[in-house]
Amino acid sequence: MAEPRRGFRDTTLESLHIRDFRTLWLGFMGSWTGMQFQQVARGYLAYQLTGSAFAIGVVTLAMGLPRIALSPVGGWLADRYPKQTVVVAGSVWMAALSALTAVLYMTGQLTIEWLVVIGLLQGTSFAFQMPARQAWTPQVVGTGHLLANAVALNNAGMNLTRVAGPAVAGGLISLPRVGLGGTFLAVAVCWTWVTWSALRVHDRGLPSARPRRLAASVTEGFSYVRNSPALFALMSLGFVPLAVGMPYINLMPAVADGPFHGGATLLGILLSIGGVGSLCGTLLVASLSRYPKRATMQLVLGVTFGLALAGFGFFVDQGQLLTSIPFLFVAGLAGDAYMALNSSLIMMSTEPGYYGRVMGTYMVAQSIRPISVMPIGALGDVVGVPTVILGAGMVVAAFVALVARLYPDYRKIGSTVAPAPAEVAEAAVAAEVAAGDD
Repeated sequence: MAEPRRGFRDTTLESLHIRDFRTLWLGFMGSWTGMQFQQVARGYLAYQLTGSAFAIGVVTLAMGLPRIALSPVGGWLADRYPKQTVVVAGSVWMAALSALTAVLYMTGQLTIEWLVVIGLLQGTSFAFQMPARQAWTPQVVGTGHLLANAVALNNAGMNLTRVAGPAVAGGLISLPRVGLGGTFLAVAVCWTWVTWSALRVHDRGLPSARPRRLAASVTEGFSYVRNSPALFALMSLGFVPLAVGMPYINLMPAVADGPFHGGATLLGILLSIGGVGSLCGTLLVASLSRYPKRATMQLVLGVTFGLALAGFGFFVDQGQLLTSIPFLFVAGLAGDAYMALNSSLIMMSTEPGYYGRVMGTYMVAQSIRPISVMPIGALGDVVGVPTVILGAGMVVAAFVALVARLYPDYRKIGSTVAPAPAEVAEAAVAAEVAAGDD
């Protein structure tokens, strides 16, 4: 008897049928929305306070630096304590800092220095809770095909807010009765929603092991990644496309206002095209979560991302806007699909007791883009932004193909399944009982 045909809801949205993941996902939609609102409001306010574009980069970097330095500590927290506790504590802190920003602004006491300090505190909170958020997912949905589906849906939700969030934030800021103060309060409400949703999840994300000391535990996490050929390859495959390829998004203003002289209008169009492509890409990965050759799919997506990026840069350099747009869409689709698949493969290749520390290590790589944008942008000033985008695309395509070629077991990654959720739960219960001896 033939297997019944599976529709969109049964494939693309499959992991949302799990009550705990659905609750988590809806809650995290609040954090992604809040982050989009905050990014627009902080950048706008920084420019309003100083009249300097450099100040926008400073406040952005203030949130990014703690993620690079402290994400391994967040990984230790995720493996040491229930992930629900870590996420709730971090979300409460983020809500409080957003509310503080609103109060300081509305009382006329908010300066650029305050904005930088609050950014450092928010970046620290984000670094502490993000590994727990990522490591919570495999404990809720398991490590089979549902994990790839769940990670892709997480990215799809983030991309959805990336498409709509900035426009909504801009609208809120422009409303006289809302303005910047009301927008920062809206961010606080978003993080409160995250807190409430996390508390409603039945699976608390209990650790399957309880690492004792911070320094030794963090070192153990790095060693675990270094001694696992599959994880080391996947970390590298995440780092280079993020550091070299993904900065093309930050270079869009130079494309819109440079070769095409289209200003803000064209910039919005280009970012929307890339954003829609990213959303389609993550939904594509979600719908193909049962596809067994995940590493092969990642290879195809990575090379496609690089070649599409190179094609976009080439046609921009030729001044052919309409011809370049399909390449931009494909770059958005393949790039985000590639990164979503890479995240799920990393978790599928990790033992439960190391989820947090491995994701903390991966977050260091994920946080590199705000830093790599600066030298790539400087290179663009010298040789031209289209040429830099073309070169970056070729580097990404060559690197992904090279890693797949040099690592003999690459195509086997993702074909094995980690311990089942029931086994993880049993280990978690045993760890919680053992915690009483501490």
